[in-house]
Amino acid sequence: MQERETILVVEDGPSVRRLVCQMLTQNGYSVLEAADGKDALDICNRHHPSISLILTDVVMPGMSGRELAKRLLRAYPHLRFMFMSGYPGEGLPEELQGLNITSLQKPFTSIMLIRKVREVLESPWLRSTG
Repeated sequence: MQERETILVVEDGPSVRRLVCQMLTQNGYSVLEAADGKDALDICNRHHPSISLILTDVVMPGMSGRELAKRLLRAYPHLRFMFMSGYPGEGLPEELQGLNITSLQKPFTSIMLIRKVREVLESPWLRSTG
């Protein structure tokens, strides 16, 4: 990691959000937190140039992680996303496949999270088709 990369963690469960943020900060990442999609939109609109990755839960009240990704990719097509889900089969919807998005199944260990984050951050950038 050359510079301190910033990850926006979007998770409606406070204990899960806290744990994920702790895993990331302990591994040298700068972390921004959002409790829901609306907070994530506000934070992203303020900090988007410095955000390297958005790590979001798929199923959240109000705005799902999928809807958040669609909205943010329209405004900021360079963003990279990683979905986290505790529900089997909650993969990427067809309209988001092939973009800057991957997924990680809950529960996961710190090692699994950090490996997947590095994989996403080091992968070639894919341009949004929408």
